[in-house]
Amino acid sequence: MHRTIKFLGVAAIALMSAATVASAADKLSVVQVASGALGDGGIFDSGDAGLKKAVTDLGIDYKLIEGQQRSNLLSDFLSEAADSGQVIFVNPGYQFDSFLPDIAGQHADKTFVYTDGVAPGEAPNVVSISYAEHEGSYLAGIMAAMMTTRTDIPGINDKKVLGIVGAFDNPVINNFIAGFKQGAASVDPAMDVQVRYAGSYTDPAKGKELALSLYDAGADIVYQVAATTGDGVILAAKERKAWAIGVDTDKCSQGPEVVLSSMIKDVGRSYYEYVKDYIAGTAPKSGKIEFGLSRGGVGMTYDSACTQKNVPADVIAAMKAAQEKIVSGEIKVTSTK
Repeated sequence: MHRTIKFLGVAAIALMSAATVASAADKLSVVQVASGALGDGGIFDSGDAGLKKAVTDLGIDYKLIEGQQRSNLLSDFLSEAADSGQVIFVNPGYQFDSFLPDIAGQHADKTFVYTDGVAPGEAPNVVSISYAEHEGSYLAGIMAAMMTTRTDIPGINDKKVLGIVGAFDNPVINNFIAGFKQGAASVDPAMDVQVRYAGSYTDPAKGKELALSLYDAGADIVYQVAATTGDGVILAAKERKAWAIGVDTDKCSQGPEVVLSSMIKDVGRSYYEYVKDYIAGTAPKSGKIEFGLSRGGVGMTYDSACTQKNVPADVIAAMKAAQEKIVSGEIKVTSTK
């Protein structure tokens, strides 16, 4: 009798162990290979947050590979990701352009999600996710243009000059800039929007230097589109007691006294939704997907403490009204991508 009970107990444990192994094997394995590192306050942090949410909500396995801006090793990192994951998020895609087609071709059973643009070629296992930065930036342009001559607001002068600090002169950054300019022009066609490029995503000192030059040129509001380089813009705004607009994530905590609002590019949301659809069997494995205002891929931080405190109610209302018109198609914002 005791032997029978012992045998049944061992058998039960073996079955439970087998079930655990099977459950682990059934989990979707997801990898984010980032050209940079966490702590950017932008696309890497956002993507990581979205996939960690998928771990909690959807039960996936998730691995992060940080390239640390070591461009000579990105090919190796992408190969490592392809060897270990079923779905590989390539962030940002354009930094992997020269070798992604070959590696994707060698791993035809894996799905590569090209982030922030359109992948070269038309591989059957590479899907591109892009973001309508121009739509969200249009709203930021409206806000800046409506506020820039309200001299009753501290830090605002009477000049129709706005500034932008961009990381690089490339299609993605220029899409932010184009949308911002269109939004500002919709308020006042005579608005002067001046642009400076830092040549780096990771140089706050350069960002501060360029922002100071824009404030010296008459700008009282500077939009930063430069990842951690943009942190220097907020430092410059503090020094000059002027204003800044954040990007990618809510930058309010960096300077609640100088940040008007932030234009979110929600990479994490797009990652989470793609994984959810992949598990459901409805996610495309090639082609293009765009996340704009209508899908919550971009947008202003209306509920942020900074926006609520620093932006007048009529300006918030104007941004929300424009957003509705963009979503409905009444307003067409031109993309540069």
